[in-house]
Amino acid sequence: MALENDPLETLPPQFIPTEYVFNLRDVGGWNALGGKKVRTGQVFRSDNFGNATEADIDHVVNSLGIKHVIDLRRASEWDESAKFPETDGVEFHHFELLHIRWEDIGRHASTFTDEAELVEFLRHRYTGMMESGYVSVRDTLDVIASGEPVVFHCMAGKDRTGIIAAVLLSILGVDDEDIAADYELTRFGSARWRAWRDERYGRPEVEGGLDVPAEAMRQTIAEINARFGSMERYAEAIGFKGADTLRDLLLQ
Repeated sequence: MALENDPLETLPPQFIPTEYVFNLRDVGGWNALGGKKVRTGQVFRSDNFGNATEADIDHVVNSLGIKHVIDLRRASEWDESAKFPETDGVEFHHFELLHIRWEDIGRHASTFTDEAELVEFLRHRYTGMMESGYVSVRDTLDVIASGEPVVFHCMAGKDRTGIIAAVLLSILGVDDEDIAADYELTRFGSARWRAWRDERYGRPEVEGGLDVPAEAMRQTIAEINARFGSMERYAEAIGFKGADTLRDLLLQ
């Protein structure tokens, strides 16, 4: 049963119309290096597929033409929300992006006094994850560079997924402001998921999920640039050698 008042038709154009995959969207369409644009219909980012309907999966496989699904989560998270179903013609990759579990840190939305405190926390988290989880970042970029349509995802399609998207778009020459805007689009997906959750289970007393302020991604990029010289240099430092291949494949 579809959500009442689910505003699919009012979502930004990057979003893919699926019923119970709430944050699936095209990474393409942004202005990029040399006056070019990032190709659409090739690389997608998403939240998990654990609640996806058969129609949702059919759309991903047969309409989007996805050939590779990259799951960035811990295997234990599949107990909460199942991984993408085995599907002919689709290769599943489990590239866990290693990091200290958010649950073990004990921070949720109500523990932050203002947005500046949240931004600082997220910047520390994201830059730390980019070092601890670098193998996942590298391997995901390698699959994207192979040239077949791909979707990468974590649980909410927000943090781990946002890191991968930021590195990819930076390599393609997308402006930092647009990378931050892409990250912040998750607000729409999160709102859809919360509406589904509240309707199905009731609203929790404490909202655990954190916001996605664009400034958090701006500061993450700035810190990686300060540490490595650029996001592309970060990608090179972790062993990714396909930047030119990505640009040839994804810029038009």
